Amino acid sequence: MSYRDKTLIITVNFRQADCTRQFLNSASRLESFASCKVLIVDNNSADDSIPRIRQAASEFRNVELLPASHNRGYFGAARWALDQYLEHHCPPGWVAVCNNDIEFEDSLFLVKLWEKDPMSAGVIAPSIISGLTGYDANPSIRKRPSPFRMLRYRLWLANYYAMWFKQWLSPSVRIIKKRHIMSRRIPTAQPVSQPIYAPHGSFVIFSRKFFEAGGFIDDGFFLYAEEFSIAEMSIRLRLPVIHEPTLRVRHKEGQSTGRMLSRDSYLRQVNGFRYALARYKDSYPELARGAPYARTTFGIDMGKSSNPPSVGDGV
Repeated sequence: MSYRDKTLIITVNFRQADCTRQFLNSASRLESFASCKVLIVDNNSADDSIPRIRQAASEFRNVELLPASHNRGYFGAARWALDQYLEHHCPPGWVAVCNNDIEFEDSLFLVKLWEKDPMSAGVIAPSIISGLTGYDANPSIRKRPSPFRMLRYRLWLANYYAMWFKQWLSPSVRIIKKRHIMSRRIPTAQPVSQPIYAPHGSFVIFSRKFFEAGGFIDDGFFLYAEEFSIAEMSIRLRLPVIHEPTLRVRHKEGQSTGRMLSRDSYLRQVNGFRYALARYKDSYPELARGAPYARTTFGIDMGKSSNPPSVGDGV
């Protein structure tokens, strides 16, 4: 069976029509772009996003805009879009869920993806070149975090100002870590595919096998738990998460949620972390009890995880 016309790309818009139009313009330059399907979810932007995106999408037969009645969050919107697609189509070979601030630099991205067997891996983490650091954001987390590392992250989350400082500092820390890793490599060595713990949430590729094995896009949180939920679900399904450096995109971070940490973003991080610990408590039972939790009614809606600090940021 050919999966060329069975590749689905889902992205999410929230009051960033220009960003989404740039994403679509970038994707349209991919070789054999017409052979995949693109769904754009507008997370109830309540501005001029829908008519502007609809105008851009109308130029392509394989692009569809799905207006949501309310803000479903990042993975919530992606899961809803996938459900809409499956009502009228067979399961695709690959499902890519990504931010709308992604740019495709390699015109052969789809061609290279189609060379891979969607029944041989659970999740693919492409090379995501960060606009902040200039380095690959993957692996987001190379190895499964120890209970001590999870406790450390929990302590960061216990205070808004601590997390603000962490997010401000994290690009510099990532640059130092990446330079250290690169200095230890053989100069002529090419990056190779390898299994990792967690992919960066800004661009994740799910295989058909992932869903057939019982996996799903976990939408039990609004933002900031994508990496952990994918990693733990893949472990339960006994499917690998593969970092694939030959698949390359660029991430223009911070275009919707902003670079610095707002209080609303902080509270959503806290709630996302608590959800992940409760949902996958078998992994870290000692941390699931008494995990930090922020009870609030959020006053600001955000449509996607544009630059979420994760357990893998390394501070």
